[in-house]
Amino acid sequence: MQFTLDTSNPMAPSASDASGSSSVMPTILLIEDNMADAKIVEILLEETENINCRIDHQMTLGQGLEALDGDVEYAAVLLDMNLPDSRGFETLTRVLEKFPDDNVILLTGTKDREIGFKAVELGAQDYLVKGEFDSDELAKSLRFSIERKKVINRLAQMQRLAQTGNWEFRPGDKYFFASPEALRIVGLTSGGKNLFEELENPNSPFHAIYDWYACQTNEACAFDKEIGFELNGEKRFILIEGSCSDDQGRMCCQGIIQDITDRRVGEELRKAHELSQRSAKMKEQFVASISHEMRTPMNAILGMSNILIQMDLEKEQHGLVSSIKQSSEILLGVVNDILEISTLQNGKIVFENTTFDIKELIDNLFDVMQYKLEEKDLLFERTIPENLPSLLIGDKLRLNQVLYNLVGNSIKFTDKGAVGLHLEVFETTSTDINLKFSVSDTGIGIPEDKVDTVFGSFTRVRTKDRIFEGTGLGLSIAKNIVQQLGGEIGATSVLGEGSVFTFTMRFGIGSAETAAAPPTERSYEIDANRPIRLLLAEDHKMNQLVARKTIERAYPNIELTIVDNGQLAVEALQANIYDMVLMDIQMPIMDGYEAAVYVREHVTGPMNTVPILAMTAHAHISKDKQYLQYGMQDFVLKPFDPKQLFSKIAQYAQA
Repeated sequence: MQFTLDTSNPMAPSASDASGSSSVMPTILLIEDNMADAKIVEILLEETENINCRIDHQMTLGQGLEALDGDVEYAAVLLDMNLPDSRGFETLTRVLEKFPDDNVILLTGTKDREIGFKAVELGAQDYLVKGEFDSDELAKSLRFSIERKKVINRLAQMQRLAQTGNWEFRPGDKYFFASPEALRIVGLTSGGKNLFEELENPNSPFHAIYDWYACQTNEACAFDKEIGFELNGEKRFILIEGSCSDDQGRMCCQGIIQDITDRRVGEELRKAHELSQRSAKMKEQFVASISHEMRTPMNAILGMSNILIQMDLEKEQHGLVSSIKQSSEILLGVVNDILEISTLQNGKIVFENTTFDIKELIDNLFDVMQYKLEEKDLLFERTIPENLPSLLIGDKLRLNQVLYNLVGNSIKFTDKGAVGLHLEVFETTSTDINLKFSVSDTGIGIPEDKVDTVFGSFTRVRTKDRIFEGTGLGLSIAKNIVQQLGGEIGATSVLGEGSVFTFTMRFGIGSAETAAAPPTERSYEIDANRPIRLLLAEDHKMNQLVARKTIERAYPNIELTIVDNGQLAVEALQANIYDMVLMDIQMPIMDGYEAAVYVREHVTGPMNTVPILAMTAHAHISKDKQYLQYGMQDFVLKPFDPKQLFSKIAQYAQA
């Protein structure tokens, strides 16, 4: 049985299939033998405005497996745990063994959370308790599944293009998984969720992973091996890399497998160096791409939230919009953290030496953190030695970043008591000083066997009764900065009593002569009645709407022209006069950089020198200033801050 649910409304985003196309409605497979429960799912989806989908309903597991084996690509599978031809966890494992890449949401009639946790452990994406979930919960789970399917497909495509697959090995569970690209590389056409027998097979290239794990003496060591195998009569070369980590007492090994046959021939002596460079570049491009893809929709979310919050809303509506805005800002912080750790790990960060007031820096830190401290009713203790010079020479921004991460981390994990920042003069000469910073708290503490791991990337503290937000990158960022500045960082902790994080950092001793006058920030304003002619080149329809609403609310007399690509922007500048141009970088037909170069080299008249500002979601633009090479004067980063945007418009429109 198949039925279609259409809960669309004019303001809702268009439905997308699993590959990201906006022209096909996603299909959900519901395997449920109880017609009443199936009808409930239908009713709940009709009640929500958050998702449009088509449902394919099958009554038995056999029928469901047959449907999954057909031509339809399902965005998610809603699977009843007990069916006429299968019961219990066997139902789930039979689906995942045959279709390991499908998103399965388990429907269970019991409230026992352990069953749900077990289902997720076995590979289910989520679980819902019948009679307990509402339309919002169902829509949320399905929406996540649909978006996850898109990401998985994009990652699979990237793996195919890069000829790189990934694998995972859990020795304690006798579990081994390899991605489709990893299987293709070694000549396997298909496989289930658990390929442990391939790991044990001496004739399989994967057997090298098994040998490595069996022979190693240090479970934390990394694995890097090149393998002499034959596939279809042709000699092939692959590189298998990986490492092991302890996940809550269970050893887990993960890594990649890469086809290096083409590069292997004639490049034997240079292969290690070039592989390292390629891997680093791919990682950088991947992070930058993901950042851009996330910042673009976030610009729409934050922009519309900023517009809505200025409207005459009811108290409840205002609260909901504020929650959306705050959640988006948290997500933006996550993206920024990922970019920052990537920059640090790639060694591309540039440190600066300026004279600054250390006591003023600490006062400012306290001012920023004060609301968080007051929110949890925490004391903030600080100790500054009397012999500490007021003026130091070093990277003020990076020191502040380290302190912000450490103090913020302590506040997050402390519910009562105090957080402290204590400075100690470690050693000093006539020209420089080595300081020891200690950040203490009376929080939850860290288990003794986990203290050494908290500075790793994506490491998060887990407790039975509470989940703490965050990417797990803050301490890793702090460690990278401190070490690249030649300092040391560490931690001590007592579980249930608190932690102390310490680091050392060397500075020059400054003086009034070395201290430059602080730059004065000029405030740019435009008479609201002054007409402004502004050209916006932006291909994303939602971002066009956000920009139009934001700008027109601030400048009622503005004449705003919007075009979809760089080619149309050039044509508009050849035919009309504008005060300035906001130019998106990534556009079809002609991108922003190409358009800017064309304007500077080929457009004659006053528009040859019109101010052009790059408007982009690529966060690295502020660091490499590449836009200057193409004749652009400045940039606005998405998601944009309305105040910053208005300041830039005022600055350049009156130039």
